Amino acid sequence: MLRRRKHEPEATEEAIARAPDYAAPLLGWRLWEVEDIHHVPRLRSLYRMCFWPVGAPLVARCNVRGLRLWRAPHEAPVADCRCGIYAVPFEFVSTLAFDEVLGPPRRTVAIGAVSLWGDVVECEHGLRAGFAYPERLFVPSACAAAGRAVSGLADYGVPVEQIDAPTMATTVEAISDRVVGRAA
Repeated sequence: MLRRRKHEPEATEEAIARAPDYAAPLLGWRLWEVEDIHHVPRLRSLYRMCFWPVGAPLVARCNVRGLRLWRAPHEAPVADCRCGIYAVPFEFVSTLAFDEVLGPPRRTVAIGAVSLWGDVVECEHGLRAGFAYPERLFVPSACAAAGRAVSGLADYGVPVEQIDAPTMATTVEAISDRVVGRAA
């Protein structure tokens, strides 16, 4: 059962009512920082102060207009803007230099598969979507508070697994063995 706290957002009518562009959600991969909200570990976007809600999809919003007054307001995402919820294919995740940017023990991070739906824009290295929700999460044991993060992230109602690996690079290798190995 999903455990949404009373201070966390609920699903909106918009998120429930919109018909998807595809018959099934698309699958991508992304990184999150794991940060506490009221002493409970939650997923937060790495580059924005945006927490992912429990039991409800994250709804993309375009914030570009606030910076560029000549830009007309629009639903996110659109092809000629940078808005939307980003995800990449797993093959791209393995090329990132995690240890330089995110290296433990500074942060607790999660790597995971994410379902994307609604309007979806294909980009050079991945996808940008209107709606997203975690599909499966992995927390590297090398991160600070990994065990606590795994326990708290279970509230999202998706599989959460701690990966016993000393670095982010070896974490990605271990995930690849589990995910790509199953698909073969």
